[in-house]
Amino acid sequence: MSIWKRLLVQYPRFADTLTAGQPITLEELATPEVILEAVAKGQEIFGIEQPKHAAQLWFHSLCTAIVGPAVTAMVEFDVIPSLDIRRGQLHNIDGYWFGFRPEEMLVDASLHLSGTQFGESIRVVIDALCAATDLRPAPLWAVASDALGIAASGAGVEAFEEEHAREVAEALIEGMNSVNSVPSPRFNDDDYFIRAGCCMIFHSPRADFCTSCPQKR
Repeated sequence: MSIWKRLLVQYPRFADTLTAGQPITLEELATPEVILEAVAKGQEIFGIEQPKHAAQLWFHSLCTAIVGPAVTAMVEFDVIPSLDIRRGQLHNIDGYWFGFRPEEMLVDASLHLSGTQFGESIRVVIDALCAATDLRPAPLWAVASDALGIAASGAGVEAFEEEHAREVAEALIEGMNSVNSVPSPRFNDDDYFIRAGCCMIFHSPRADFCTSCPQKR
């Protein structure tokens, strides 16, 4: 049984992320047409007035979908899937939601390398998103690195592997930091990751601040 089939047995919530949608390349995802369609759909879905807030929320959703299954597998099965978005199957589910299935396992490599690969490939989306909107890159880099830490901690809680999950998060974020400066990972007393960035969901009239939102401080 493949790693992804094993993962879906334990985490069926990843089904759409891993399997659904039309294949799309990273370069196609980073076109203004695709990005602006996703932002517009985000405004409609969440009732967000400002495009820049919807854009950051979409980017948060994208990063969560891309890294979630892979990082969960790192914690649960002690494997290292490549987080190079060009080397896996990226797919467009409905114009707002996207998914990603890694197709390469890194053998005799470190978690640091997978984090570096994610940073190198997600940079393409960050640059394109900043060009298509009035967002600045630094908050997006924080959101992207947060996605790694949040996924690791979430998997650690479910697998009762909080200490290992912290090690995974720290190594991945260290690798990403070698590509572009990102906030240093921080954890609470239970080894749960503390976010540095904001997803902007609180700008939706249908939502409130996330429990761990840094904007609440």
